[in-house]
Amino acid sequence: MNPSLILDRERVYDDAADGVILSEIAAGDQEAFRRLHRRYAGLLYAAIHRILGDPNDTEETLQEVLNSLWHKADQYHPGRGRPITWLTSTARNRAIDRIRARKRQARLRDAYSQSLDFVQRSTSPVAGPEAAIRRDTCEAVRSAVMELSGIQREAIEKVYFEGFTQQQIADQLGEPLGTVKARIRRGLAKLRQVIGED
Repeated sequence: MNPSLILDRERVYDDAADGVILSEIAAGDQEAFRRLHRRYAGLLYAAIHRILGDPNDTEETLQEVLNSLWHKADQYHPGRGRPITWLTSTARNRAIDRIRARKRQARLRDAYSQSLDFVQRSTSPVAGPEAAIRRDTCEAVRSAVMELSGIQREAIEKVYFEGFTQQQIADQLGEPLGTVKARIRRGLAKLRQVIGED
């Protein structure tokens, strides 16, 4: 761990000053962002490291969090809680998203490996009724995916085939996280419905 980022447990948090810093960052003030970084990078690092446990992942996630804070400081509202709580929740959520993305990628790798093993174990090409069933299933899935709206298809592809977290997709698209989650949920529901009907 970088010694300059060690958590200062004796620090007294000034909610009013922190709220001002966040509003200045929302207005594009780079010096305010540097103050926030000096003040809280250690705390955010520690919060992320407790979840991830890996220094490299922690550093990468910290950079994602800081980038998100630069672009989304306007989303902090004093009536909903303390600035320090909002900052650490943002860091914690991003770390959890990274763990989920790792698990999704591992599942996809496992599924891919299993499918390769199955193909390699097969000694004869698939023919007859089994080939027709596979072809029909593939066609049904392709057709179902094509019936999704472009934004639903994009979100589902990014999550399930490219390994992005929902938060990363929201950041990439400049959309609220809830909107991205809803698109994925509706897209999957439509896929189930279309494939079920077929």
